[in-house]
Amino acid sequence: MSSADPWGGASRLKEAVRANQTANDVWDDCVTRFLGINRTDGRCLDIIDRHGKVTAGQLAGESGLTTGAVTVVVDRLEAVGYVARTRDPVDRRKIWISVTPVMAEMTERLFAHFQIIGPAVLERFTPDQLAAIVEFLEAGSAINVGQAALLEQYIDRKGATPQSRLVAARLFARAGQKAMKGHVAALKAGRTFND
Repeated sequence: MSSADPWGGASRLKEAVRANQTANDVWDDCVTRFLGINRTDGRCLDIIDRHGKVTAGQLAGESGLTTGAVTVVVDRLEAVGYVARTRDPVDRRKIWISVTPVMAEMTERLFAHFQIIGPAVLERFTPDQLAAIVEFLEAGSAINVGQAALLEQYIDRKGATPQSRLVAARLFARAGQKAMKGHVAALKAGRTFND
């Protein structure tokens, strides 16, 4: 590690990001097992909780599921008492999905430790550093969602072989690199992923 590169370069950053993703995955897996639900249901529950309330269409759009699959997920989550459907008082055709009071309290208790450690961690960073971290996380989220949508086009649902998947991976890599070049150009022009 040179003095010109105190962070250990891109490899240290890459390792930290991957380790963070794995740790989040371990935590998410444990939470969904605690709740007695599967990971897809857990992902949808998180989306609902983050937004306060969503429509089935909004949930489908953010989760990457079809509206039919979302209906099945919401049915399961409603059956175990984690979400409720309510009709919009103005537009009676619109149905809102939100977490139940029981689920809201469980979320508060399961994530209470972050309220203790979070402020202590954040105090270590300047406002500019926090803004950079937020921009980095937003960029990573946008990249992952976009690349997942692109990779979806290369999934063979008919039982592909490892060799055919490798061919598809090569095609995806070309398409993904093209998309990334567009993002790089935007970043160099001073735009962010939210522009």
